[in-house]
Amino acid sequence: MEGNPVTSTETPPSAEVVPVVSQATMALFSQMAVGIPEADDGEAYESIVLQLLNAENLDAFNAPWDTEQTANLAGKMLKIESMARRQSDFAGGLGLYIVTKGVRLDTGEPFTWTTGGVANVASLARIHFQGKLPAIVELVIADTPTANGFRPQHLKIHSLGVAQ
Repeated sequence: MEGNPVTSTETPPSAEVVPVVSQATMALFSQMAVGIPEADDGEAYESIVLQLLNAENLDAFNAPWDTEQTANLAGKMLKIESMARRQSDFAGGLGLYIVTKGVRLDTGEPFTWTTGGVANVASLARIHFQGKLPAIVELVIADTPTANGFRPQHLKIHSLGVAQ
């Protein structure tokens, strides 16, 4: 595989969330994250089925499971217009991940991007809590993986919307 693969892990899913921050920080995070709407499973299924029903080539058939999408968004200016949260069963995070939707500013194409990275989830929770959508961000993915094989990500915030 060419390029930098999107990280995968052999850590088995579990219902137990191992805290990565103190209880006080987790309480602050929870206050902010609770305002992010829960993701609609029906919408996700609808999107996948429509993509498959409209597929005209191999890439289109495989698109719903394309883990390269995150890598394709790296370094691009993204306008995040909305977000939703989902419960995570990954044992080393904040207990949820966020589904963002928006537009790539370089192409005008819509995107959907999910993240469970602690720094990204914290940044997005704060942005939502402050009512600062849309947000113009750049997804930065480290070139060098960590000892565990992860390629850390963070959002470089370029501008924030005005609180409503």
